[in-house]
Amino acid sequence: MGVFTESVVPCFGNILATAMLLSPFPAVLRMRQTGELGDVNPLPYPMTCINGAGWVAYGYAIANPYIFPANIIGYLAGLFFSMTAFLCATRKLQNMIATLLIAGSGYFIMLGLISCFGLSRESSQRMWGTSAVVILMCYYVVPLSTMVTIVRTRNAASIYPPLAATAIANGSMWTVYGFAVKDINLWLPNLFGAILGILQLALRLLYGAGSHNNDPVVAARGDEEAAAAFTVVHKASEAPQVEERLDSSSNLLIPGLEYSSGQGGGGGDRGGGGGEPGQRVDGGSTSTTTTTAITATTTTSSGTKSVATVSVCGGATS
Repeated sequence: MGVFTESVVPCFGNILATAMLLSPFPAVLRMRQTGELGDVNPLPYPMTCINGAGWVAYGYAIANPYIFPANIIGYLAGLFFSMTAFLCATRKLQNMIATLLIAGSGYFIMLGLISCFGLSRESSQRMWGTSAVVILMCYYVVPLSTMVTIVRTRNAASIYPPLAATAIANGSMWTVYGFAVKDINLWLPNLFGAILGILQLALRLLYGAGSHNNDPVVAARGDEEAAAAFTVVHKASEAPQVEERLDSSSNLLIPGLEYSSGQGGGGGDRGGGGGEPGQRVDGGSTSTTTTTAITATTTTSSGTKSVATVSVCGGATS
């Protein structure tokens, strides 16, 4: 049993840890092709780099060969992911990624100086172990940094299911190994990581990769736009009725008169400016008509304007 838990289990743990650390590769490659982050949360990437460096340092301190393989791969993969995400991110996210990487580098330089010149070997091991635990727990928490947004929008697209699933399996393996070698620095953070992985999958199953239309703000805006569109269409549908009423009103007002087709016809012996002279000769008297143009303009939902003009004529006999 000791050989299994102290040799076989950490080997499987390295395989699972490597799978977990490399699981974002499809999303990162897609990001490189499109040049956009999409729903991906890039903050775990610099934390992957920092986490790998922390565990490599702890492996050096306690001379444990099982700690190196997955964490060296994780450091290099995290650096690649961070550089890719940096190119696709907004300025705010770029600043956050750069801050994490620079702060992490300065942190390890400081601990290295303290370990070399200020601590004994045992104290140095405890320092690097505590440091690795804190970093790993922060690394596990980062994917849930958008939990409030996930609950508000009911959209868990930022949670990557393969990463969460491998985190559960990986955390379980390293928890078993940590108990076997009686190293709290190994079993405590990995047990925490397995629990967080379960919570991530639960959120993903509950909300799924929903549409952003579930956002109440976006939904309200959509309702307003739909109402506005309905109003425009409704008004456009009333336009023929308006035209019919105007046309029938002009016939009822002055029956028997000839109507000019000119716009804004002036009246008098020579008619208006826009149309034919509005005159009618009866016997020897002159009938002078005054033309009034009534224009109704409607706008359809597609933005096309429809203009209906009705001319109403009134006359005075001299």
